[in-house]
Amino acid sequence: MQVLKSETLNISDKIDQFEGSIFLNVGRQIQRVSLKSIQYIKGYGDYMKVKCDNSSHTVHITMKNLEETLPRTDFYRLHKSYIIRLDQIENITSSHVQIADTHIPISRNCKQELLSLIPWVK
Repeated sequence: MQVLKSETLNISDKIDQFEGSIFLNVGRQIQRVSLKSIQYIKGYGDYMKVKCDNSSHTVHITMKNLEETLPRTDFYRLHKSYIIRLDQIENITSSHVQIADTHIPISRNCKQELLSLIPWVK
């Protein structure tokens, strides 16, 4: 892995450099989290619950800042309190998206845009 000066890298370059991972402040440590393991993110004010395949992490960050960090090709904010990983969607109803055993509300304004982002056979 080639180490480059951080001021020359944007966030997507940094994610590539760390093989698709981000680092989150979790409690008193900085935890490496693979983007592929993230199922969804739920906001609680200035705290976010990052739900992964085998764990969850609570981090102190705003939804906007976390949303700007994540690759837009993989993640989508479908509600004011939720960001989902698109390839984790199991089904979509008129008002919810299911990821694993969790039903996540979808705003009316976001549903059509979400449908345009997935490989949907009409």
